[in-house]
Amino acid sequence: MNKSRIIAVIIVLVAAGIFLFGMMFARMRAGGPFASGGYGAPSGGAGGLVAMSADGATLASDATGLPANTSTQKVGDLNVTIALAPYPPVGFQPATFDVTLTDQAGKPVSDATVTLDLTMPGMYMPPNSLQAQPADSGKYHADGRFTMRGPWRIEVIIERGGQKQSVYFGVWL
Repeated sequence: MNKSRIIAVIIVLVAAGIFLFGMMFARMRAGGPFASGGYGAPSGGAGGLVAMSADGATLASDATGLPANTSTQKVGDLNVTIALAPYPPVGFQPATFDVTLTDQAGKPVSDATVTLDLTMPGMYMPPNSLQAQPADSGKYHADGRFTMRGPWRIEVIIERGGQKQSVYFGVWL
């Protein structure tokens, strides 16, 4: 084989690798394993805050009229609502997490300890745990950061009356 053929083969292999990587990344964002678990906006853009199960499946929400930066779900006798700002979230930038807890009658729950654990499914991440501070009327506030782009899982850990419960939300950066 002459030199020009070897160079041509290398160029074709590099181009094919770039193409395949691009296809894999597009599938991951738009319909691959992360999006099927509720971690991505179908359009491939940032956002897509959704309530999730512990195994990553998107949960149907019976709440209507919520802003795009807000999602809610029930755990035990609590309604848990989370709001993110800015929205859509931006990697490496400060973010605020506002959690609201209410009981089944809609009354604020102010006697809980709330912790948020931010992780990326399928990838080892160093601990990224936020201790939410009580605000008023069942509201808890935490500041933190998403450390990179991609699918994130937010575990809201609620300790109350000696019991510990978790709810999960997913978002794509």
